[in-house]
Amino acid sequence: MRPMLALTAAALLALPLRLAAQEPAPAPTPPPPPPPAAEPAPAVLRPGMSEAEVRAIWGDPAVVKHNNDWTFLFYRNYEEHRVGWLDVVFLQNGQVVDCIARGSGHAYAGQSSSPPDRVPGPTRSATPDESTSGAVTGVRVNP
Repeated sequence: MRPMLALTAAALLALPLRLAAQEPAPAPTPPPPPPPAAEPAPAVLRPGMSEAEVRAIWGDPAVVKHNNDWTFLFYRNYEEHRVGWLDVVFLQNGQVVDCIARGSGHAYAGQSSSPPDRVPGPTRSATPDESTSGAVTGVRVNP
């Protein structure tokens, strides 16, 4: 009877292996999807930068204009039809003093003369009663 017990024990031990071979293995869980790619941080210009530093960050401008000690660097923002103009970097005496940046890859860390949330609107013409002319008091004129 002992051989029968050994044979039964061997059959019982082999049963899970046999059942496992008959049942399909569960599909491996797929790895989690990669996190969404972050948009690259915009290239930030700062007041006081030189023209060479601006070009190193934003590349070569589409157009360059000069007027006395002023240089104007015009960059494509690919939204010209929506916003109405190119991005502009204003340099005076070779240093950045202002910037109008509308392109998604452009940013200005200084105080822009045209912030992005500014909505264009018509300029009202001054009427005679709104003009700045008028009586001036408290001024002494010495000939």
